[in-house]
Amino acid sequence: RSIDAVIDGYLAAMAKTPRPDPRHYLIHADLVTPEALKRMAAAGIGANFNPTIKFLIADGQVQSIGPERASYEWPFKTALTSGVHVASGSDAPVTDGNWRQGIATCVLREGKQSGQVSGPEQRISLAEAIRSHTLTGAWQDRAEQWKGSLETGKAADLCVLDGQIDRIDAHNIPKLAVTTTIVDGRVVFGG
Repeated sequence: RSIDAVIDGYLAAMAKTPRPDPRHYLIHADLVTPEALKRMAAAGIGANFNPTIKFLIADGQVQSIGPERASYEWPFKTALTSGVHVASGSDAPVTDGNWRQGIATCVLREGKQSGQVSGPEQRISLAEAIRSHTLTGAWQDRAEQWKGSLETGKAADLCVLDGQIDRIDAHNIPKLAVTTTIVDGRVVFGG
């Protein structure tokens, strides 16, 4: 109900004070319904999910909210299929900020304690997971013209991993070491 109320508020604000491309977002849209996602897509309202939190609490959610809702929580695939801009955040410092775990969770949807899959139908591809952590996050911030992807003229903020993220088992993504960090084109770690 709170998500529906926020969507209603955004729609009322957009009707009262229209402006092009407002990019409203629902942060922590954990249990957003398919119907709400359709409304969000039609209005250009994005969703920001926290896959690392899914990893940390997936096992306990079955007891607290039931297996069906726990499986659906953070509905990445449904949101993307609905046409919603989906950005991912770590929610650090609530979590340790390991974006690699976030990417692995988007692909695997496994709980930390049991390794059980929570919502296999909500899994997304590695490319979609990376995009949700990079370019869509930049879009959310209205910064996609200068960050979020590796292109000439954009901020050269990136890290180099000790392995090929697209050639390893997704279970090993969180363990890939960061060997180099570059900020604004300058090496600030490793190298």
